[in-house]
Amino acid sequence: TVQLNIPSPFAYNQQVQLLIPEDLPEINTVSLDDYVISITEHIITIAEATKGRMLLLFTAHDMLKKTYELIKESGFLHDYAMIAQGITSGSRTRLTRNFQRYDKALLLGTSSFWEGVDIPGEDLSCLVIVRLPFSPPDDPLTEAKCQLIEKRGGNSFSEYSLPEAILRFKQGFGRLIRTESDRGIIVVFDKRIVTTKYGKAFLKSIPPVPINRGKMDELVEIIQSWL
Repeated sequence: TVQLNIPSPFAYNQQVQLLIPEDLPEINTVSLDDYVISITEHIITIAEATKGRMLLLFTAHDMLKKTYELIKESGFLHDYAMIAQGITSGSRTRLTRNFQRYDKALLLGTSSFWEGVDIPGEDLSCLVIVRLPFSPPDDPLTEAKCQLIEKRGGNSFSEYSLPEAILRFKQGFGRLIRTESDRGIIVVFDKRIVTTKYGKAFLKSIPPVPINRGKMDELVEIIQSWL
């Protein structure tokens, strides 16, 4: 067999900046409500810097809903269209189309939005990955697969949970750059991407891009000069 390496038409290192805010709590060390309060503040800051055009990827609907409600309540983004899966009615395609109709909009999605959304060009400038996309451990399918692996003496985390989350992360990353002239910002709120050993595997799975870590107000300056 002949293997062909087809180079990507995208120069990711010139098209994408990956930002990791360091002033957020570790997701597993605080309550859901506290985490939502922290990220909502950051989302508002980022949205003001990017003028919307943001896709926020969540892994669970309860966090999405709480974040949506808190942003609404804050009143800061009152002139932005807020479109949220499971809250705004309509199919994924319809939500995506609505998002593209507005100049300033935020689109909040879970599971299916990680892989199947195509929003080329200026309509999407910023992708926020709220947490690394591990399947919830209590999901029946995940639970069953993990039990099978453990039964035969394997490690369900490294054999199933991690590769599956990395694949989804790659798919999420792929939402941002759809054409050769696209430019964008990716913000990962989940600090485990830099604080854990396995976090490196997520970063290795995507094309090499500049990575910036710092406090949100430092990162905002990067966003503003980049877009």
